[in-house]
This record gives sequence, structure tokens and C-alpha cells, in this order.
Amino acid sequence: LTLFNIYYFICAPTLVYQMNYPRTKKIRWYWLLGKSVQLIFFSVLMVIMVEQFIMPTIKNTISYHLDRGTDVPYLVARLLKLAIPSLLVWLIMFYTVFHLFMNILGELLRFGDRQFYHDWWNSTTLGEYWRRWNRPVHNWLVRHIYHPLLRHGYSKHVSALVIFFISAVFHELVASVPLSMIRMHFFMGMILQVPLII
Repeated sequence: LTLFNIYYFICAPTLVYQMNYPRTKKIRWYWLLGKSVQLIFFSVLMVIMVEQFIMPTIKNTISYHLDRGTDVPYLVARLLKLAIPSLLVWLIMFYTVFHLFMNILGELLRFGDRQFYHDWWNSTTLGEYWRRWNRPVHNWLVRHIYHPLLRHGYSKHVSALVIFFISAVFHELVASVPLSMIRMHFFMGMILQVPLII
């Protein structure tokens, strides 16, 4: 174990430590330039979509709610108006982070294992979706939590419940800390999926 191994692990697009990772022979500079241009384009597009379509709808909904009180049909209409832009921003965010950014980082470090996601869009169950959409986190949870729990005699259901609890806590932290408000929405959103998976 050397200092280089530790620094490489910190920078590499993985959460599972190994002494040796698969490596590519060279950096493909033209490929890297193309992905970098895409990263900038899609990041700007995401900001434009949030500022142009999502934020005005949220601001109008809040001012309407403060002026006139709760109007359920109006709130449902606002949620439906937010559905398409929110979905598009989420898809662009996924593509930007999991395909562009992590592959750029992998290319710069000559990191050979580029399995950052599988075809989650073809999932037929919710459990299959969660196993496919974020491979680095899935691999870490399976290796460091799920399998050790099984080795200590816990059932698959209990181990999966612990995994979902930990994932729910981290989803809440990732959303709540930047927004400076803990509301438990993301935590509950994850926990309420447990009966559909186990």
C-alpha cells in the first residue's frame, strides 16, 4: 500500500478500494475533448431548464398559496406542469454525472472499469432498477454491508432492509444538507419503496 494507491482511490470513480484496478493503455484526448464539450453543454442546458421552467412554476405556486391558501386542483396542476421538466432535468443530470463526468474522470486516470450504470431503463422491477442505476454505490453497499450481514447470519430480507435504510439516510443527507432543511421527504421516499422490493 502506497500513498499513490490512496490518492488514486480518492480520485478514481469508484467506492470500492482495491490494490490494482483495470487500467487502459493511454488517454484518448479527442474522445476526452468531445465528452468535455458535452459535459459543459448539458450542464448549461440543465441550469437553463431549471431557471426557465422549474423555478418560475415553483415561485408562482408559492405566491399563489400564500395569497389564496391551499387549492388542491391548482396544486395538482402545478405538479403536473413540473413533471416533464423535472424528468428531463433528472435524465440530463444522470447522463451528465454517470456517463460524461465519471467517464471523463475514468479516462483521465486511465481507469478501466467503466461500469457506472447498467440498462436501468429496461428494469422490470424496482429492485432491479436500484441494482442497475448506480453501480459504484451498489457495489460498495453489497461488498461492505450486504455480504458481511449475510456472513453474520442475517437473512437476505434483513440485509436488504439495512441497505435501504442506509441508502435512505444518505439520500436525505445529499438533498437536505445543500438545501439547509431536513424534512425527511427523501428518506421516506426511499423507505416506502422497501415493501415493493423485499
